[in-house]
Amino acid sequence: MKVMCRRAAFLVSVMGLCLPSSVGRADVVDFQDLTVPAGGSFDGNPGNLSPGQSVNTAWVSGSVAFSNTFGIDNYGGFNYEWWQGFSYSNVVNTTDATFGNQYASYPGGGYQSTTYAVPHTEYDNYQPTVTLPGPATVSGFRIANTTYTALTLRDGDQYGFAAPLPPGGWYATTAIGKLGGTTTGSATFYLADLRTGSSPGIIATWQWFDLSSLGTVDRIDFEFSGSDMGAFGLNTPRYFALDDLTFSAVPEPATAAAVGLAAIAAMALRGRYVRSRRRDA
Repeated sequence: MKVMCRRAAFLVSVMGLCLPSSVGRADVVDFQDLTVPAGGSFDGNPGNLSPGQSVNTAWVSGSVAFSNTFGIDNYGGFNYEWWQGFSYSNVVNTTDATFGNQYASYPGGGYQSTTYAVPHTEYDNYQPTVTLPGPATVSGFRIANTTYTALTLRDGDQYGFAAPLPPGGWYATTAIGKLGGTTTGSATFYLADLRTGSSPGIIATWQWFDLSSLGTVDRIDFEFSGSDMGAFGLNTPRYFALDDLTFSAVPEPATAAAVGLAAIAAMALRGRYVRSRRRDA
């Protein structure tokens, strides 16, 4: 009888050793494994581009890849740098409302940490993308406004493109889940909401963005939308801050089958043990 118990325990333990260590465990990407440049942020600039050149290079934190494109353009004899996708930052600046402060979270720093990510796009047809190491369920992440966006929403910008957000106005990001290129679902978070008298207004703290409704995904794309639209699309600066992306790997069918077989075998051995005890009684 003791032998049967030991067999069951041994079988379950062996099956456990066959499972990837990430199965059943939540992984949290908090960006603390990244080395932030002395300037306080990294936006994909490799430091060796000439005007007219750009580079697409995702960067990785934990086991997750974050899309990034960096380029240098020339307009009217003036060279200017641009980027979209994801940057990462440890900037703390909650008062500067200018474009030069585009890497700062409005709460100041990360969520209970120093380093955080900042997704951004120059154009409505570009989507910053998070690529997971494999199929996973994503619980969500901490989200906040950037200082540049929040103060533009409150006061308008220095160029006259964006006006202060009026009653009824809003600004949001939508997360779109993908698995093998097929959309699994979407979820929207309002970073500013003045649609009703009881709406929360412009978000000033870190909040939780629940993505559990996306189901099993291997990629998440982000879109930006809002009520302040102009001839060139959204007038509101398209940014937010992200921290503590939390996901759990989904076992592949073969792994799931192994788990099921281990459970069935353990139950069978237990049944034999119970029947043997009854005969001995």
